[in-house]
Amino acid sequence: MKIEKLFSNLSYHKDFIFYLFEHRDKTVLIDECEKFISYTKLEVLENFEIVEKVDDKIFLDQRVIGFLENYLNIDENIEVSIIYEKIEALKHKIDIIVEYKQKQNSFIPQIRREIKKCDFILTQNLFKLRIHIDRVYKNIDQFSLKIKELRFYEQKLKELTLALNEFDSFLTLYHQRLSLFYNSELNSIIVSAKQNHQEINRSLISLTQDVCEYINKAMSKNIFIEKITKLKELKDSLSIKEDTNLLHMIDKFNILQNQITIKTRLDDDIVRDEQFYTILEKSSLNIKAKTKKASKITFHEDKQEHNFVDVYSLHLNFKFSNQNLIEFLLSNNDLKDKSFEEIMQLYCKLILLYEQEYTIEDSSLQVQQTQFKKIYYKG
Repeated sequence: MKIEKLFSNLSYHKDFIFYLFEHRDKTVLIDECEKFISYTKLEVLENFEIVEKVDDKIFLDQRVIGFLENYLNIDENIEVSIIYEKIEALKHKIDIIVEYKQKQNSFIPQIRREIKKCDFILTQNLFKLRIHIDRVYKNIDQFSLKIKELRFYEQKLKELTLALNEFDSFLTLYHQRLSLFYNSELNSIIVSAKQNHQEINRSLISLTQDVCEYINKAMSKNIFIEKITKLKELKDSLSIKEDTNLLHMIDKFNILQNQITIKTRLDDDIVRDEQFYTILEKSSLNIKAKTKKASKITFHEDKQEHNFVDVYSLHLNFKFSNQNLIEFLLSNNDLKDKSFEEIMQLYCKLILLYEQEYTIEDSSLQVQQTQFKKIYYKG
């Protein structure tokens, strides 16, 4: 594609391109684009590889994103150490113009640009940190990895806070000296930077609190997952041990008639193998039973049907129940055949999936010697 064609398409569909660029870190559905562009023109942009369609979602091509980010000086990397270097350079220039008046005309414009640049770097780093933290919390499913990433960005927030404080201290100390030069534009830039830094500081405090809360939630969920995983491993281990101990199962049968029917989950090919019959018949000779020895053994295939619980439907029903979560699960008719252990697993699963929609109270409810937090739908 020729460059004039590229820029013509970018310019003609600028509102649509701007919308995709602003939402490049989010999922944009094709239905959302109807207000910006027709389906036919959307296909044209797709053919020119300006946009990319995946199922019902649409994305701006990564090359276009890279071009716009570079041109707008938007960088994904988070780096605040450059602030300290710029502060030292600013101090040096100010010392020069205080001592050498003839340098004012050339240095004051440089000082203005450097102060604006520092202010821009601080603002952009805050913006990028917020995006990175949001991505980590929403997109990383493995809780241990999520905690590690969040702790990394927590440290970056501390570094940004220190850099902001250092720059504010510099402006406070040198503002009076710079005001001697009667440069209204320079004074205006300094005042504007100080005001902007108040907003940045408030955002940093709020974002730091969010990260701490995210870490606590991730750690709490990680503990839940580990406990559930260990319970499942123990349960699976016990099931395998019991279900594969065939002789122990045979010993439990009270042989009342010559023909024995044994329920098994073994594969048909194994069950019908002649060697397997021989082993089983020899084993039955050693069974100490009050009745006579089995003369014939047949197998009945026990095909168990597992009833899977629709957790989402359960969540919707809980929403309108006006009950706390554990009482709702115990009284639900669809779960009356479930064991108490399965109810506990559903309780944990619902909390993990829909924690944001629930209110967890400090009080607890004891059921079968187990303490459950009282959890209600926020409504």
